[in-house]
Amino acid sequence: MGFIKDNLYRISNKNLVGLFKKQSVYPYYHIIRDDKAAHIENLYQYKNIAQFKNDLEVLSKNFSPLSLGDLTANKNNGFLISFDDGLEEIYSVVFPILKEKNLKAIFFVNPVFVDNNEGLYKHYISVIINHLKDQNFRKESLDTISSIFNFSYISNDDFTAKFKNIRFSDRNKITDVLSYLNIDIHHYLKTQKPYISKEQIQEMIDQGFYFGGHTMSHPPLEQLSFEEQKKEIIDSIDWVKNTFSIDYSLFAFPFSDKKISKRLLTELLEYDKDILLFGNSGLKKDFDNRIIQRFSIEHPKKDIKKIIVTENLFKYYNKVIGKYKISRK
Repeated sequence: MGFIKDNLYRISNKNLVGLFKKQSVYPYYHIIRDDKAAHIENLYQYKNIAQFKNDLEVLSKNFSPLSLGDLTANKNNGFLISFDDGLEEIYSVVFPILKEKNLKAIFFVNPVFVDNNEGLYKHYISVIINHLKDQNFRKESLDTISSIFNFSYISNDDFTAKFKNIRFSDRNKITDVLSYLNIDIHHYLKTQKPYISKEQIQEMIDQGFYFGGHTMSHPPLEQLSFEEQKKEIIDSIDWVKNTFSIDYSLFAFPFSDKKISKRLLTELLEYDKDILLFGNSGLKKDFDNRIIQRFSIEHPKKDIKKIIVTENLFKYYNKVIGKYKISRK
């Protein structure tokens, strides 16, 4: 959350959530699952099914469900959840729960990973770390991997932190690591099926759920050129629209929207006058109402009511210090 927000969370009172119903909120997740997933567990924590159902109850009690058409109407007291990365659990776990509760959501997918022929490099890293844990972080393996990526380390934790933060441009070297460790990642993709399929997406769309792009291959956009950024984004939007014959344009920025330029946002807004772009900067105002800011409610140890109160307290803090309106360069 960050130092300021962490402290606001500590002092926040969940019983005050009813005071903050005037604005609409856009919480997001990646995955809901009761057990561990090797491709996720070394990257971030996530909520189980019971916690997710509780979140939906809290949101439904305090806010009104929004449809896609409501998002630019400046409606108060609404909510619409979304999920990033197109993980399989959005179909097997989330979809049935939302249908049962008559709630809609937006799901942002990376086309390259749909159907499980290829996976996100960060997910491969998590699988590798699991393998290294099983080997008790054998020094020979750590030395070989660190030499492949040209970094030094002083402990297992230091190695793990640096390995998780390799640059997108070095992702092809992960193939060398998988080969060295005798990990058959294609077998993992085909047996574990970590990502959603086109058939599953179509079924969800037929049931009234919304889908959008999340870049083709989930790169940290700030590590790409301007033209590469724009291509990754628009190609993913077009793939969703053309593959499933939908007429709306939705996109969520991977990792963060904080370093996204005003020029890029302007050109995306010109690409489709009705496009909706989703960031993750919390309760902040961007320069166009088609840019919608979300906040995560994914952490299993954080209470959703306290998160909502905290996000509002942080909003007022940002207003005081002049950072409520996002400044784009």
